[in-house]
Amino acid sequence: MTIDTSLVSGVIWDLDNTLYRFTDEFIQSCTKAAAQAAQELGINLSYDDTLKLAERSEAEHGYSMHGYVTDHGFSYASLHFPFHDNIDETVIQPIEGVAAYLKKLSVPQVILTNASRNWAHRALKHVKLDHLFDDNSIIPMEDVNFKPKARTDRGFKLAAKKLDLPYEEVLMVDDLDRNLIFASQLGMQCIYMHHGDPMEDLPDFIDDQFENPIALVKHLLA
Repeated sequence: MTIDTSLVSGVIWDLDNTLYRFTDEFIQSCTKAAAQAAQELGINLSYDDTLKLAERSEAEHGYSMHGYVTDHGFSYASLHFPFHDNIDETVIQPIEGVAAYLKKLSVPQVILTNASRNWAHRALKHVKLDHLFDDNSIIPMEDVNFKPKARTDRGFKLAAKKLDLPYEEVLMVDDLDRNLIFASQLGMQCIYMHHGDPMEDLPDFIDDQFENPIALVKHLLA
């Protein structure tokens, strides 16, 4: 499969680990932020045990707050804001040259993220992409009733509405394959961002994969 670039009239970008890279320091910051959030909400554990649960949740589920939700009765919605407020954006890794290439695209672009609006603004500012995405171009998870991309098509529909485009003319880009299923079902073309670890066989709901945003934009402009 490959994308039909002639149909692309707008782009929805994921934010975290798509427009910039995760680092080990960032993952550590996330587990600490999760522990701090749970402590602020009154979890009945010591800080050390709260942190250990976040680290175990991250290792086993790829989601540092999993144990707080499943074992301690917290909702993700209650954890969402304090978690993102406590993450250190200075440890994320910019991808050099991304801003210059995104500016070359003549089509409208928005961000659809499972993170908070505040985090998106802070992260974009740190990686020097904030001038490309104003507040109206960011769709955080609190705008879709705290439902992640892997569980609802609501965010994709809202993004297409902001772009003022039919689904078939929208390109969705994400670093997690599960986040592309609903977009594909709506009729969007879907791109997997592999960052040097490509899939051997793409599932039916992914049209193509690229190493990073620069490689994708080069393809779109070719």
